[in-house]
Amino acid sequence: MESTPASKAGRPAILVFLIAAVVLLASHGNRVVSTNDEGMILEPAQRMLAGARPYVDFFGYMSPGSYWLQELVFRVFGISLWSGRLPVILDFSVQAALVFWLVGRLASLRLAVAAALIFAGFQIADPNFLTTQHRWDSGTLALAGLCVAVHAWARRESLPRMTSFLWAVSGALMAAAAWCTPSLALVGAAIAFWLLIGASRRAQLLPWTAGVMAVTLAAVAALANRGSLGAFLEQIAWLKTNYSGLNFMPYGAVIGGYRALFGDWAGMESVVRAALVICFLLPAILPIAALIFSAIALWRGKVAEENRPVVQLLMLAVVAFVATVFPRADVMHLAFVAALPYGLTAIALSRLVPERAGMVVLSVALALATVFGANFFNTLRGTRLIPSPVGKLRVPAENAPEIETWMSQVRPGDSLFVYPYMPLQYFLTQARNPTRFSFLAPGMMTTQEASIALTELQADPPQWLTYLKLPRGEFLRVFPNASNLDWRFPALEDWIQENYQPVENPAVSVFGYQLWRRGRKDSSVTNIQQ
Repeated sequence: MESTPASKAGRPAILVFLIAAVVLLASHGNRVVSTNDEGMILEPAQRMLAGARPYVDFFGYMSPGSYWLQELVFRVFGISLWSGRLPVILDFSVQAALVFWLVGRLASLRLAVAAALIFAGFQIADPNFLTTQHRWDSGTLALAGLCVAVHAWARRESLPRMTSFLWAVSGALMAAAAWCTPSLALVGAAIAFWLLIGASRRAQLLPWTAGVMAVTLAAVAALANRGSLGAFLEQIAWLKTNYSGLNFMPYGAVIGGYRALFGDWAGMESVVRAALVICFLLPAILPIAALIFSAIALWRGKVAEENRPVVQLLMLAVVAFVATVFPRADVMHLAFVAALPYGLTAIALSRLVPERAGMVVLSVALALATVFGANFFNTLRGTRLIPSPVGKLRVPAENAPEIETWMSQVRPGDSLFVYPYMPLQYFLTQARNPTRFSFLAPGMMTTQEASIALTELQADPPQWLTYLKLPRGEFLRVFPNASNLDWRFPALEDWIQENYQPVENPAVSVFGYQLWRRGRKDSSVTNIQQ
């Protein structure tokens, strides 16, 4: 694998970033999609902007890195869905650019263009996936830290005075990734291990570690300054105890199970659907493919001597990236760390597959990526703009009337409780959440958290509820290994039923959540499904 000069790969990579960012900001910056996770950052970040302290004044579900990034964006650009979506769009654009840069450096610029397009096409296929998520932030920062490490190694002789600085930057980026998602420290550990085992690289451990410590100490100081450090450590312990039981999924699992993908096929339909299923499963397939093909390329001497250490580093990093998603190693979570497997698979195949066969593989992959990516843009046709407290929103046309009715009743400043998930609704309406919880997930939250929430609701009853009556079957579809966990908080839900009633004439439902109004119900209203 011959190297491309950094300048030849770097300059067009900047162009890849700009094109992706502009296209996505224009098409996706204000698009509302039905996702449970997005509001888990937006609602807490807005509280922080108003002066609330994470882990003390509200329940902080995750590490503070993504909260800090989103709060900074709100502080600079104001409160809107566009500013809320900005970090994930920049994250994706950086990842596409880095895929291009890696492949361009270790293979060819022509292949880099194809790899970036294939990565982008498959990754944006589902608009729900490209939404605010701490794993987007951490995955992007870690990939950037890895690429800076690759660059530092490549420039160790041509720019020796810059080498230590670049290693410090790599360490700082890796620490920042871990402050968004702690498990991303595994990628940092892979880099540190690679530096340690190479005698010629070992000296760079010092500046790399200095970068890690600089960011870590700054984060600890920021938490301590706000009086949140102790509460943060307690939250990490809480996650260690409560997250895995609900969220465990084996490697490559899909929500709903594989039977939902492999239906009754016949004839050409079976060929087409098999190809689509393989594309859908790429986040689980590519890490394995990247490691196998790279190992074969190394074993057969297809990797230039000066690039062998870099390929070995990238292989270690693929293993580490995959390990970061456990215990929930389903296809969706693997997709958050898929950028490096896309790039490394392309690099390895470029040295193992003859040119003509490689062109066929690339053509097929590009065609399929185009089909998948087209869904992202095709779904825009069925949307329309509506006004909201967070700017004009692009919503599915079939949902627009109910969303407009919902927003006409739940006004900014009104009190609202959303149960159990989807805190994005607080953000879209700019309603006030009277509890410390952005969401209250049965199975992961305990009766202690439910009791705290109920006490807060009783002390300050909200005017409105948006309420999803979650059947046990649906709970187990999303969390298939949680059969021994309760999918309800009975005391809290009994209080809801006793003190609220559904809005009728017309009934209002937003992405499955029914709008309820404060007021006693009559006996004709049925209880929650058992």
